[in-house]
Amino acid sequence: MGHYARWDPARAVAVNAVAAPRRTTCRGWTMAVREVSTPTTRRPTVARRAPRAPGWLPPLAVVAGYLALGLVAYWPVVVSGRGHLFGTTSDSVLATWFLAWVPHAAAHGLDPFFSNSLYVPTGINLAQNTEAPLLGALTVPMAAVLGPIERANVLMVLAMPASATAAFSVLRRWEVWWPAAALGGFLYGFSPYMVGQGLGHLVLVFAPWPPLIALVLSRIVERRGSPVRLGIVLGLLVVAQFLTEPEVLTMVVLVAVVALAAVTAGHPAGPREVARRLALPAAVGVGLAAALLAYPLWMIVAGPQHYTGAAQGTSNPYVNDVFSFVAPGPLQHVSFGLARLGREVVAGNAFETGGYLGIPVLAVAGFLTWRSRHRGRTRLALLCLVTSAVLSLGPHLAVGGQRTSVPLPFWVLTRLPLVDNLLPARFSLVTAGCLAALVAFGLDDLRRPPVPAADGLDAPGRRAERRALARGRTRAGLAALCVLAAVAATWLPRWPYRAQPVATLPAAVRRAVPPGDPVTLTYPYAQQYAATALSWQLTDGLRFRLLGGYGEHPERLDGYYVFPARMHPDGLQRFLADHEGFAAYGPAPELDPALVASTRATLAAYDVRLVIVDRATPGSGPVLQLLTDALGPPLTTSGTVAVWASRRAPL
Repeated sequence: MGHYARWDPARAVAVNAVAAPRRTTCRGWTMAVREVSTPTTRRPTVARRAPRAPGWLPPLAVVAGYLALGLVAYWPVVVSGRGHLFGTTSDSVLATWFLAWVPHAAAHGLDPFFSNSLYVPTGINLAQNTEAPLLGALTVPMAAVLGPIERANVLMVLAMPASATAAFSVLRRWEVWWPAAALGGFLYGFSPYMVGQGLGHLVLVFAPWPPLIALVLSRIVERRGSPVRLGIVLGLLVVAQFLTEPEVLTMVVLVAVVALAAVTAGHPAGPREVARRLALPAAVGVGLAAALLAYPLWMIVAGPQHYTGAAQGTSNPYVNDVFSFVAPGPLQHVSFGLARLGREVVAGNAFETGGYLGIPVLAVAGFLTWRSRHRGRTRLALLCLVTSAVLSLGPHLAVGGQRTSVPLPFWVLTRLPLVDNLLPARFSLVTAGCLAALVAFGLDDLRRPPVPAADGLDAPGRRAERRALARGRTRAGLAALCVLAAVAATWLPRWPYRAQPVATLPAAVRRAVPPGDPVTLTYPYAQQYAATALSWQLTDGLRFRLLGGYGEHPERLDGYYVFPARMHPDGLQRFLADHEGFAAYGPAPELDPALVASTRATLAAYDVRLVIVDRATPGSGPVLQLLTDALGPPLTTSGTVAVWASRRAPL
């Protein structure tokens, strides 16, 4: 598995002075800093033969194990088919709607980054929302045999295993011992960050691209491949991550900048040589990414229905606390007596508790890091871990659930355009990846004998070498078991996740939907806390458009808004929202002839040709009475659903 040699500082300086352009022998994360930054008394090592590759069966078993964990986590949706959807909130329904929009847009020649199926008549800018068009595109081949609910569930089941597999593959490319790489992939793909976001944020869990970006950057610095080809691959990976979740790309870029700065300053080849190596691939990658992302970027900054300002704002509660790293959240089974502290430092909700690492895991990882502290790859991984952990603390330090006035580096980011919308706690993804690398590197180093023997040894020398290798494997195996025990005791999640039943329209109601993509009013009224109408819409093939919806859009005050804009006239909207228990538009008017007349005017103004009311929804009685007074009796009823429909003119 390549050369394993510690740098002799004096010899390294002499060699690099003569042959700086030659590719270095650093592997993976060792590209950044010298293997030893100060003189050492250890004996110089001799390069040894690469051990035999493990074959195809162990990696296949590792990936199968990751997939089994994904199935366990989402077992309720695995066994229920299309009847249930991952997650328990409206975010899951919205994510599924976004996934369904991409195949629908491709089949009908529509814009994948804009939709008029929500928020009639203005529509919604999907580029500014968590649309994940790449994930939607991945479901296109499945659209012929699977419905939108099933496609979304498949992606969610595969999200953590795909992320873990990517990290495992990258660690193997960095010539890490395969059991250590398997454990590193597990630590990344099934970290507390992933467990928290796995409650329903698909775009934040499907994260195979960051490890691959790190791999390509290491290849660029090491000059292991064509600079142009590496630049193209880097650009494509950047595009893939942007079209999956731009927020994750931004975090990866920020930490990568810090890492590359350390690489440039400390690489044995010298800063000028490293900068020269980066120049061409960076230019190719940035140019390719800019060309492919020109339209979605324009949609974000100037496209129709784009909003200005930060959606979450710089004062959002989603930051890590100093104690977040040791205080378990609500998704861990074992608390080590720190459950109360965990409740105090939880970052807003269960989704954003990914900062937790736990004392046992930190202790084992700390031991492995200390033992490998002379390795450049370990130093670089540690630098990235510290950087991401500090950024996850947000603009001001929080201790024990209390915000202080102590400024932190993230405060600078809040002053930058487009970057000010980051949620600091989500830097925990990068922290988990760096922790995985540190553990994998440490186990790999523990397996290797401190002074490998050279070729041509006599029989006693070969026996001594074999004994040293056996002792190294034993040490590493025992350490790996300790890591697994620490992780099992610390990270054990509360799986399987709960799922939510999918709201579908009865067959009789679906037959009553008029042709021509009619504008539709629903009760429950479509908004952030009531996504039933979105579920009806996507399971019916997006055959009708909705008044209302859920997503980020501009408001008249030139800012961000997540609820439907106010109607004109707004009496019907206030009446629906109030009876739904969502009084965002003011008090509801009385059910009187004036409201009946206002309802008819609203339906005509928005060209509504379909009204659907679920009579099982609380507050539906007065709504049914209002619509009956305004439109007459419903066209059809089926189960708990009543429908008014018109094929040509507005209702």
